[in-house]
Amino acid sequence: MPYTYALKTGSLKEYLHKVKSKELSIPDKINREYLRSIGYTSSNDFPIIRVLQSIGFIDQSDVPTQNIKDFRTEKSGKVMSDALRKTYEDLFKIYPEPSKRTREELENFFAQRKADITKFTLGLYVDTFKVLCEFADFGIAPEEKEETREAVKEETIGKKGQLVPQVPEGLAINLNIQITLPVTDNAEVYDKIFEALKKHIFTRS
Repeated sequence: MPYTYALKTGSLKEYLHKVKSKELSIPDKINREYLRSIGYTSSNDFPIIRVLQSIGFIDQSDVPTQNIKDFRTEKSGKVMSDALRKTYEDLFKIYPEPSKRTREELENFFAQRKADITKFTLGLYVDTFKVLCEFADFGIAPEEKEETREAVKEETIGKKGQLVPQVPEGLAINLNIQITLPVTDNAEVYDKIFEALKKHIFTRS
């Protein structure tokens, strides 16, 4: 199961508030020793570390990432919402706005992904998710990756810098061409007309 939980969600919430408000600085590592040094001395506080790892705020070596640094800026809500959309991807596929779902719906989601899970543990999964959601702004669209934008740009702009019309794959375009033939007894005129049609319209280059 890719999801994790905090044993003391109150400590998780307090810690995130202190990070966001810059009451706490960002250390070289966010590990048990660091948590003890700032007052989180209970073993029940230490799962804060695995939660931060799950949302990409620290790496597997407990080193802070750019995400937690950006969480302290004006982009705070967007950083958290992007992190949750990635961490809880399956949940967002089922519920586009999971933060608005009932507790029962969220518990059912987590229960289906791990056998023999207790009601108490289910509650911790839900409480952890809800606390994280308090710091997220889901009204902001996820940030496009730079490589995605460049790929779209290359497909849209031609070699000479001109915009290339994008036609969805599988879309058929029907053209109705009406030609008024001149009245003549000379069959060569018609032959030349149909030859020109074949060359310029019906033959693919």
